[in-house]
Amino acid sequence: MKKILTILLVLGGAALFWMGRWQSQLTLSTPEILGGPVRLKDDQGDRLYYLTSQWEKRISRVGSRSTSSRRTTSWLHIDLWAIDAATAQPVFRKRLKKDKAHGDSSAMGLEQGVLWARIPELAGIRLADGVIVADAAKIEARNPSLAGLMPKPPGVGMFLPESMQPLAFDPDAGMIVRLDDARKVRIDPVTLEATPYVPLSEEKKREAKASKDGVEKATVRAKVERLSNGMEWRAMVRGVTMPRPDGEQDWLGLLSESELAEATERKTVSSQMNFTEPMRHRLYRARFKNVQDFLGVGFRFLDPSPLPESPEFLMAGLLTQDAPTWDQQSALWRRNPDSVFVLSRDRLGEAGRMQIARISGPAGRPVWSKALPLSAMSTWLPAERHALMLGPDPSAQHSPMAEEGENTVMQIVSIDLDTGEIKSFNPDFHRDWPAEDLTQQKP
Repeated sequence: MKKILTILLVLGGAALFWMGRWQSQLTLSTPEILGGPVRLKDDQGDRLYYLTSQWEKRISRVGSRSTSSRRTTSWLHIDLWAIDAATAQPVFRKRLKKDKAHGDSSAMGLEQGVLWARIPELAGIRLADGVIVADAAKIEARNPSLAGLMPKPPGVGMFLPESMQPLAFDPDAGMIVRLDDARKVRIDPVTLEATPYVPLSEEKKREAKASKDGVEKATVRAKVERLSNGMEWRAMVRGVTMPRPDGEQDWLGLLSESELAEATERKTVSSQMNFTEPMRHRLYRARFKNVQDFLGVGFRFLDPSPLPESPEFLMAGLLTQDAPTWDQQSALWRRNPDSVFVLSRDRLGEAGRMQIARISGPAGRPVWSKALPLSAMSTWLPAERHALMLGPDPSAQHSPMAEEGENTVMQIVSIDLDTGEIKSFNPDFHRDWPAEDLTQQKP
């Protein structure tokens, strides 16, 4: 028995000795979204996808207490995240690349289930499983005439403006590559066939846009919209018009007291909202009457009256039917009951947080009203049942690995448009969410 105890003590002492000689500390930076997110509903479900870059730093200490040395190893990880739209929880995280340097990387566009990105070399990522199905080598193998002409990414520390990028995504054509001989080719995301790129004329673009259903087009091809650095004002409009049997229109929208006075005097109302100064808004209904004057046929804004049960809102706007664009947008509208969705703030200043309410007609009664864990809305991605919103929350819980001066991480919020139920995911606190490593796998 003594012999066994002696052996155990020796082994334990040896283990403590080596633990003293080898110590390791792991730190992960905040996961930074590259470019922006995309939303896709297909056979895999309704999901939000985005790429992130994240630094892993591992500090190892070797030696005893009296003599030791420290070694630091750093890796940059490029990951693909898939988030369930209803629960706002991750479905998977796939590791696409490990590198020693941070290049000019960004998600660019979605086409037939493939996310085109610079990481910083060209990559076509199949969203269903995160596999890179297109890169320079695969494209050259499919198109031998391009051998040696695919552009190389810029050197470390070089970040090109969009106008100088050899890789670009055109929502009307898809993935466009400017070869090293200055030719431009379109790359098919499925076959990888390269064909000459001929830009559409403005007339052809209008025809193509008019002939495509919005939902179908977004599923087939869509450009990645970058996250707003502040508030995404493009996702908020003033009002919505509804046709009347007599050919005129009813109007429902938001007005402050000063805007009401101006609209009443001028018999017109601007669709553009003024977010440059603090205002309190309320929902009004009015009538657009057809008139004929020397300028032609137009409308007159008449008989504005407040919805009797409408609350007041601070810095409010009606959320849009579609994701933010520079095109003219219509307000999000739902039936049973007929409703619009108002985004506002609870107070001014850094302590202010966003509020969302579903307001029904004709009285303006709130169906539900919820506080959001966001200080601003950086993007808005609505759908039939669940809308997604990304934005910062300065008071969100930080990871134990957090260091001073880190960037605020975008929170992901899912909003049930029927019930108002709010669900969220905090990527900062979960910066160590497990990732499946695909860097050594082949499709």
